[in-house]
Amino acid sequence: MKQFLPLLGLAIVLSSCNSTKLPTTLGDSSNASSFGYHPIDPLPAWIENKEERNLDNTTILGAMSDETIRLAIAEVMNDGTLKFGTISVGTAHHSYVVILDYIKYSTDFFRVEFDQENPTEFSVLPRYEKSNVENSYDPIIRTIEEGDAVVPVYVGVGLRLTASFTANKNGVDLGNLFAIGAQASSDQITGTLTVQTLGVSGDNISSIIPMPSEINPTTIQNAILSLGTIKAKLYDEKTVITPRAVGVYNLIGGSSKTINKFVSSILMERPKLTVY
Repeated sequence: MKQFLPLLGLAIVLSSCNSTKLPTTLGDSSNASSFGYHPIDPLPAWIENKEERNLDNTTILGAMSDETIRLAIAEVMNDGTLKFGTISVGTAHHSYVVILDYIKYSTDFFRVEFDQENPTEFSVLPRYEKSNVENSYDPIIRTIEEGDAVVPVYVGVGLRLTASFTANKNGVDLGNLFAIGAQASSDQITGTLTVQTLGVSGDNISSIIPMPSEINPTTIQNAILSLGTIKAKLYDEKTVITPRAVGVYNLIGGSSKTINKFVSSILMERPKLTVY
């Protein structure tokens, strides 16, 4: 039970009254609607094994030097895109997504170059080129001056709790996980709860993931407890660790089109986790 306490304690802090302002970081998406941290569905990444080490869980996780927990709130726009921002109170008949992320990660990057004729458009500079060896690619060595901006990509593993819902009345509290559950119980909101692992799997993990049928205080508490249990098993030998791209830091602004372009770039050229 002690393994659950850190994550459960965090959830209680996040669920405290609105008079308590949550601390933010530079990567927190609440700092701006376009700039900042954007969680993405886990995408493929690859491991660069510099010293040809034995890639057990301890070695792979050791290459992920940073850990963070973030609460991101987004409104679902008419076109289905998510607008992350500082919103904390919901409006009737509007849809929202609240994401609690725990990620252990390292940072890779790619470069972008703006269109000189249309500065709002940009292209992602390729990082690899086909080599003389069949089915092999070599990194493109670029100078510091090449490209107009560098976009960080977070590569690692993590856990994600997502509440997706529609507000049935004005004044719905969006920044309080347990309040969201209580509001669902009183029919102030309707929606779903999703528990997701990011690059963490195995027989010992699958049996822990809950299957919530609805949003209420009990399902939210059970979900947080299960995430705490999974977090404690990251270093177990039976746990399968597969580094994934789990988020990006948008430095150039723009709409959801920008994030979609980032995602397309990640799919075309996988970011890497470097193991020394």
